Amino acid sequence: MRLLLVTWGSTGDVAPYVGLGVRLVAAGQEVVVATSERHAPRFRLHNMPVHVLPLARQEESALAADRFDRWQSPARLRRRKRNAQDIAQVMARGVLEATGQGVDAILAHPLAHPVCAVIAEGTGLPCTGIYTAAPGMLLPRLSASPALSPHGYRLAETLTRAAMSPLYAPALSWVRQELGMRRGMGYGVGRGMGRPPAEVLRHRRVLHGYSSALLPKGHRLPDGHACVGYWWPARDPHWRPDERLLDFLASGPAPVYFGFGSVSPGDAERLSDTIRDVVRRLGVRAVVQAGWQGLDVSADDVLTIGECPHDWLFPRMRALVHHAGPGTAGAGLRAGVPAVPVPLALDQPFWAHRLTSLGLAPTSLPARRLTARKLAGALRTTLYDDQYRARCARLSKVIGAEDGAASVLGSLARA
Repeated sequence: MRLLLVTWGSTGDVAPYVGLGVRLVAAGQEVVVATSERHAPRFRLHNMPVHVLPLARQEESALAADRFDRWQSPARLRRRKRNAQDIAQVMARGVLEATGQGVDAILAHPLAHPVCAVIAEGTGLPCTGIYTAAPGMLLPRLSASPALSPHGYRLAETLTRAAMSPLYAPALSWVRQELGMRRGMGYGVGRGMGRPPAEVLRHRRVLHGYSSALLPKGHRLPDGHACVGYWWPARDPHWRPDERLLDFLASGPAPVYFGFGSVSPGDAERLSDTIRDVVRRLGVRAVVQAGWQGLDVSADDVLTIGECPHDWLFPRMRALVHHAGPGTAGAGLRAGVPAVPVPLALDQPFWAHRLTSLGLAPTSLPARRLTARKLAGALRTTLYDDQYRARCARLSKVIGAEDGAASVLGSLARA
């Protein structure tokens, strides 16, 4: 099959799709990727052709807006809404162009799924949602709570889709016009603009790339959805560990990892000072991943590094402090290393809630209220209470036995 893999977002959003693409190609599929120029090199390293979505301006605007301030002015919210609508429009044009070059099926990241679903409906192509996170996770008080299962997640997803509908409506109205779709087809809001988002995506096949062992007991995904296990990022075939890092790891006991992904809480200097204070209080060694914000912690027992594959790094760590993004949280559990989650926004609070609910972490510390005292206390418990490492080790075996990429291949074969 010639597959169009559509993905976009942060580095953590995109990296698992590189790994999935590599597995699909290895199994004999032909994979064409639609993503932004910022992420294109990750796929090209593995010889996957890329149909570039020209999103540089919108990405710059999104990064500038994503400071996650407590207060958002009405003007700022309007700018963010327009930027999101522009992103959907660029995706719609790019995906429609890519399908015009001949594909057999579409695999869609959740941010692209509404656009891809309508294009698939208008062109007669099969389309599968390929999710490492889901809309319902943006409301963790509903979706992450065992007390509200099995209905909490479905309610959260319905509410989130309704809130996001205006962001996609202009692009999808354009798709309907381009494809000559009759009234009532497609996805939109308002009279005559198509069916609402929840209806268009209802019963669509969606494969979730994480372990069902992390979900609340009794959790029920929407009809047509299945949790199949992680698909893991693929390493750069030319990557080798930095000599500084190898020397640091060999020079003493296993360190603690600190990393906060593409978006870090607060300013880099303040967070770097917090990490330095925690390391001093606990007398531990640390590896700090600079991330998008450019953390820089200079100390005798601390090494600041750039990008490094988590599947190589995490098994060498004593404990982790991270933002609870799904990929980072999954990589830590795969390695069997306990963590202190410090969630900031989006789906991070969902995964942080699940880590604490399952007894895999002693507590979750919201990033906006992070202090050295609180983080040192939580990390001390994580380091010296062996129950957290034991539980993570048990879950590591469960996760290691799952193969999300193989499940995607099996689903395509049955389509």
